[in-house]
Amino acid sequence: MSHIRLSRSKDGVNFTVEDKPFIYPVDESEKYGCEDARVTFIDVKYYINFTVISEDSWSTALAVTEDFVTIERKGIIFHPENKDVAIFPEKVKGKYIALHRPNNSGFGKASIWYSESTDLLHWGNHKCIARPRDMKWESMKIGGGAPPIKTTDGWLIICHGKGDNSLYSLFCLLLDLNEPSKIVRRADTPLLTPTESFEKEGFFGNVVFTNGVVEKDGKVYVYYGASDESVGLAITDIDSLLKSF
Repeated sequence: MSHIRLSRSKDGVNFTVEDKPFIYPVDESEKYGCEDARVTFIDVKYYINFTVISEDSWSTALAVTEDFVTIERKGIIFHPENKDVAIFPEKVKGKYIALHRPNNSGFGKASIWYSESTDLLHWGNHKCIARPRDMKWESMKIGGGAPPIKTTDGWLIICHGKGDNSLYSLFCLLLDLNEPSKIVRRADTPLLTPTESFEKEGFFGNVVFTNGVVEKDGKVYVYYGASDESVGLAITDIDSLLKSF
């Protein structure tokens, strides 16, 4: 049964994983597990959205904490079947913004969607903003990744593509600062693909998938899952990411 644990570090590289789960199944909607957490910091609070799995399939729930000691659960915010939710770190035109990835049950391919909210609980104005392209990196589906980074050029997204032979790669996507449903630029080549042995071999091989990106001392730390078995770190900077388009 999947659950979410805290891992702490002073330098962003060396981590100590806590012994006990931080978020774990507590009701029927989480019966089979909690996973794929993404954290967004907004107005002194950390908003953690995560995938919950049950007999009713998978959906996205939200929890809030100020200290990573106590936590307030807000329940399901995107009903089945929806995941890959990334909440923006600030409001745009007075509204909260999120990307999400509803399952389309065979009508086309799973894509990246945009949505708005006034309270982080009720979401609307849904728009499909990016669909898989006809290339080997995105032949099966695409989805969001870590919460967006605000840059002078736009909202920088590191998203993922699932391509030929179920290989996962990471791509950069740039959205308009004032109209985040509009794409400014979209990279044609991957930012990161599985090349190392721990990325190519494991529980689910040929996978790199990021849920967390941190800016620190002029660098961008991209934390990514590898083969659904371990966590890797790639370090870059904003200029390099913006030049990847």
